[in-house]
Amino acid sequence: MKDQNYDIAVIGAGPAGEKAALEASAAGARVIIIEKGAQPGGASVITGTIPSKSLRETVKYVLSLAQQEISGIEYSLNRRISVKELMHRKDVVITQRVGDILETYGRENIECVFGEARFRSANELVITSPEKEDRIIRAKKTIIAVGTIPYHPPDIRFDGKRILDSDTILTLDRIPDTLAVYGGGVIGCEYASIFSLLGVKVQMIDPRGTLLSFIDQELSLMLAVILEQTGVHLLLGESYQKIEAVGDRVRTLLQSGKTVESTALLYANGRQGTADRLNLENCGLKLNSRNQLDVNDNYQTENPNIYAVGDVIGFPSLVSVSNEEGRLAVRHAIKGTRVNRVGGDIPYGIYTIPEIAMIGATEQELIAERVPYEKGTCYFKNLARGLIIGDRRGLLKLLYHSENRRVLGVHICGQSAAELIHIGQAVMKLNGTIDYFLENVFNFPTLSAAYKVAARNGLSKIEHRAD
Repeated sequence: MKDQNYDIAVIGAGPAGEKAALEASAAGARVIIIEKGAQPGGASVITGTIPSKSLRETVKYVLSLAQQEISGIEYSLNRRISVKELMHRKDVVITQRVGDILETYGRENIECVFGEARFRSANELVITSPEKEDRIIRAKKTIIAVGTIPYHPPDIRFDGKRILDSDTILTLDRIPDTLAVYGGGVIGCEYASIFSLLGVKVQMIDPRGTLLSFIDQELSLMLAVILEQTGVHLLLGESYQKIEAVGDRVRTLLQSGKTVESTALLYANGRQGTADRLNLENCGLKLNSRNQLDVNDNYQTENPNIYAVGDVIGFPSLVSVSNEEGRLAVRHAIKGTRVNRVGGDIPYGIYTIPEIAMIGATEQELIAERVPYEKGTCYFKNLARGLIIGDRRGLLKLLYHSENRRVLGVHICGQSAAELIHIGQAVMKLNGTIDYFLENVFNFPTLSAAYKVAARNGLSKIEHRAD
């Protein structure tokens, strides 16, 4: 067994762990990062964010070729796209990203080890890998960034061929004729929109009764209409009684007595942490009731030398937030710099087709909190850029305080929504008012001009009431 000492040990090479390791190396620390998978990147690179968004871009490209009414160019594949073609961009992007990460680790003198880590004591880790003998290392500080995996209810037999989760759906050997999606959250909605636009008959089942229940209700309803228009059959407020593979089909019996039959089923109703594999009892730590680790504002666990970041500490479970958490935890661990947990108004991007993005309060929250507000809207069909790109359904909604006119929330559904949201984010962060959009010049033709149109629409309502 090797016996080595490090300033920082990072468990998990996903977004949070990667950024923690880079921050520590930049500060001059001796760093080791341990990844239980065969490649670095975590769910973000290997099975989640990057591959699913790469798949989405391929589908968008194929769809763009079919927009004959806009381009005037007739083009057809004259056949159904193959899985190999569908997954090609995903595979290329993953390979490139993994290579970039490993190259960066080498350049920054970060030791990357593939194996499963577990605590031997508060400052000792045992690293186990199939082809090597166990290795013990010591670290002054440890960053836990192990992330999450798809939740598997114990009564469902996932086979990776017909009954799938968000990991195994990326390993399909053929495009299913019909797909049932259980769960109307981010993952479920993204894959439902992708496969329905490929011509797959999709049935979406959601026990909560509302798609993306955390977003503004108007955009949730808008997405439901768009999905139905693309052929998705919504079964909202339904929960399963039994899901089983029967022959070459999947049969889903619902509590209402309805039966849904499909070629494949994607179960996308929650994720669970993996920190229970770390032998936390050996360092005096326990998981909370949600199977996650509790941390303070500095990302320290109950043991001040052990930190936790990313999905393993829970909400909001966003790659963007995990990146910042990794950096902040290391700044405190190495330099003692007091930091504050990422919070406040955080932008969300949901990569359905079309995209959805939001920041700040929803209308429902403002009503519940009795905040005097007004809203302004702009449909992309009323913008020159919207007409050019063929986005006739896009919507940008501004919510602002009706007395001091400060921007309280921005909600967008349409092309480039995840990019456009940052304009609203900047104005909100600087305590700006809706007047910013009226008093400044926007390029033409752009979708950004939707802010100006929405602001004008919102202020006209106040002016009308004043008259």
